[in-house]
Amino acid sequence: MEKLILERKGRVLVATIDDPATRNALNWDFYDGFREAVEAASGDRSTGAIVVTGTQGFFSSGGNVHGLKERSRADYPARRSSVEKLHAMILAMRACPKPIIAAVEGGAAGAGASLAAACDLVVAARDAYFSIAYVKIGLTPDGGATAFFGAALPRQLLAEMVFTGDRIPVERLHALGLINRLTEPGQSLPTALELAARLADGPAAALAVGKRLIDSARLNTLEAQLEAEAEGIATAIGGKEGREGIAAFLEKRKPDFRGLE
Repeated sequence: MEKLILERKGRVLVATIDDPATRNALNWDFYDGFREAVEAASGDRSTGAIVVTGTQGFFSSGGNVHGLKERSRADYPARRSSVEKLHAMILAMRACPKPIIAAVEGGAAGAGASLAAACDLVVAARDAYFSIAYVKIGLTPDGGATAFFGAALPRQLLAEMVFTGDRIPVERLHALGLINRLTEPGQSLPTALELAARLADGPAAALAVGKRLIDSARLNTLEAQLEAEAEGIATAIGGKEGREGIAAFLEKRKPDFRGLE
């Protein structure tokens, strides 16, 4: 059972990790289930954004340790297969043209922290924390933790998180830009839904290209990134969304991007 609840709020797909007995630990079925949901949403014009959250006041405690114990006795290919499922899910999230927003209550640890950091935007309750907790049980990070946190945080803070596994308050991470919105406890999901609804009504094609440019900026040379930006905006200016957005600005009205991608 994948412990995943999917529901729609208008044009927003809400994915809830639902395994409160383990503080919403993640498993193989969840990796496959959420990946499939993201891939389906990628080609679904009725979905404009995705929100991922956890049930009963906690985002996710990460990988299920009972499952890790079983895999510790397996051979290398079997041990690696679980990681490949997690990484396939993460890659699907980054390839998805729709904005993905994490709504974090309580805590995000281990693979749960990686899942949240892989999202495009993060909304978190003030009393929540992030923990790259692998070292606590003698393991190393996965799920893109070092990539996503490394891109957002100073090297010394990432080293503190990886070396100690300590809980880092989200207020500290918000000050450094990893968290987009801080809310009162219990309000991360409503805030994330409000933000997601706003983005879902935005220009879908422009948002998709913007997301792709954000990811490529970390890897490209300046020349390659400028070329990607030039190709993007030259295409957008002549597209339906660009024409509507420019016309709306000049006519001093709100643009209507629905169904234009």
